[in-house]
Amino acid sequence: MSNNIIPIIRHAPSRAVLREFFFEINHQIVHLVARIRGAVMDNDEHFFELCDELRSQISELGDICRDYAQPELSTDKDGGKESLRILILMVSHMELMFLYVRKNRASDTHYRKEINATADEFLHRQARITASVV
Repeated sequence: MSNNIIPIIRHAPSRAVLREFFFEINHQIVHLVARIRGAVMDNDEHFFELCDELRSQISELGDICRDYAQPELSTDKDGGKESLRILILMVSHMELMFLYVRKNRASDTHYRKEINATADEFLHRQARITASVV
C-alpha cells in the first residue's frame, strides 16, 4: 500500500449558485401552477403530466434546500421540510379533484373551485417557503 492518500474533494455549488437555482425553480413552480389551472379549465389531458412535473420541481427544490443547508427552512413554523411534503400532498389533492371533475360532470364546478382554492393555498405556502430563504 502506498502512503500517498489522495483526498476526495466534493465540488459543491456555491451558496450563490444554489440560491440562483432556488429562485429559478421557484419561478418554474409558479408557472406550472398557472398551467395546471389552465389545464383544469380546458379539461386538458396534460393535467397529470403537469402535476408530475410540478412534483419533480418540488423535489428538486427540496434537494437545493438541503444542499443550501438553509437553517430557516428547517426551523420555520410550518415544520420546515414538512412544508415541501405538504406541497406534494396538495398536488395529489388537485389530481384527485380533477378525477372527480371527469367522473361527476354535475358537480364539476365545485371540484374546479376546490382545485383553484388548493392552487391558491399552494402558492401561498410556496411564497412563505421562498420568504424563509430570502
